[in-house]
Amino acid sequence: MTTGSLRRIVYGLAACLPFLISVLGLSACGDRAELPRKGFVMGVALDATDRGSIQLSVQFFKPSQSVTGKGKSGRAYINVRTEDQSVIEAVRDITIHLGRKAQWSHMRVILVGEELARQMPLLDVLEFFYRDHEPRLTSHILITKGRAADYLNVPPYIENTISQQYFQSEQAAHQLSGKTSRIDLLDLALQARSESGTALLPYLYLQNEDRLTNPNIAGAAVLAQGRVRTIVPSQLLEGLLTLRNDYRSGILEVPCEGKASAPRLLQEDAAEVLQLHSRTTVKVQDNRLHLIFRAKGYVAISEMVCGKTLTPDDEVKLRDRVQRSLEQAMSESADWMLEKRLDLVGAGNRLHETNPRLWKSWKEDWPNRFARSSYEVHADIAIITTGTNAGKPIRSEM
Repeated sequence: MTTGSLRRIVYGLAACLPFLISVLGLSACGDRAELPRKGFVMGVALDATDRGSIQLSVQFFKPSQSVTGKGKSGRAYINVRTEDQSVIEAVRDITIHLGRKAQWSHMRVILVGEELARQMPLLDVLEFFYRDHEPRLTSHILITKGRAADYLNVPPYIENTISQQYFQSEQAAHQLSGKTSRIDLLDLALQARSESGTALLPYLYLQNEDRLTNPNIAGAAVLAQGRVRTIVPSQLLEGLLTLRNDYRSGILEVPCEGKASAPRLLQEDAAEVLQLHSRTTVKVQDNRLHLIFRAKGYVAISEMVCGKTLTPDDEVKLRDRVQRSLEQAMSESADWMLEKRLDLVGAGNRLHETNPRLWKSWKEDWPNRFARSSYEVHADIAIITTGTNAGKPIRSEM
């Protein structure tokens, strides 16, 4: 390197030095002097009141808590409740009680009481969270059985706030057990404004056992025509998620051969779904909708109590039983969906894409036309592992 080249590099660095100093002087979290003026929102609960107003309950994180255990003891959150004719007015009233401006960028969940979600168009209720620049569209929405505000008073098990626990529970219940759906602000707007106009929202309810109150997230609330219409039972949700190509993982219960109607206790095998994908084909036959659902997945045998051995022929029979169990779950969910006249699989969206002229003539009477649809289900399952080298029930003789 020549002396001239080295001199040019030194001059360049010297010219950039003031800029680098100014950048390094910035705080990663903004002006720290502003932190005492803000209250960081972790969760929100919205309810209807008898006075025709909206009650807003907000859970704030208390930054004074120490994660090392050396700080002050007590709860790591505080709940503030306001009420007004609009959400934004209720938001501005927070300062009356808290003395700080609400900061919405860390919000995890929005809880909406079932009564409010049935009375008012949900997107109208959530208008503030879409329009304001602070709330993230990745915040998740849950429908609660009863008043949503009561769910913010439940003490968390492990997390610092119950809002974070609801966020984690929703994610785990959807991805690991298939017992509920999962939706954020962005997905809700996309699904509710689609041609089918339906969406699935996680359902949160309280269960009292041994004088303990346990919050559970299972089942789903159905949004149709802008409002919550009904609740999907948790036992039907796995089949429904399969039809929607939204099933991640869970357990398939496989009754023993010839014992489909017998008590299930130790009379069924169990298979863990490792991967599952489904595809929906929409056809029009004789001026009637026909739906074809095809699912393909990979499973691992988790419990095997129905047989004594697992020869190659037995494994084929077990595979067939797993496929029949999945097809039965899909059929039960499809029957429920057609009975309720709810297009939860986006058939209207597909028809709009492939035949917009026909969709335009069918759209006004779509719920009734969808209810008259015929369907067929097909499952293709591969058993990846039986969980042991023996490939037979543990109780079997060697």
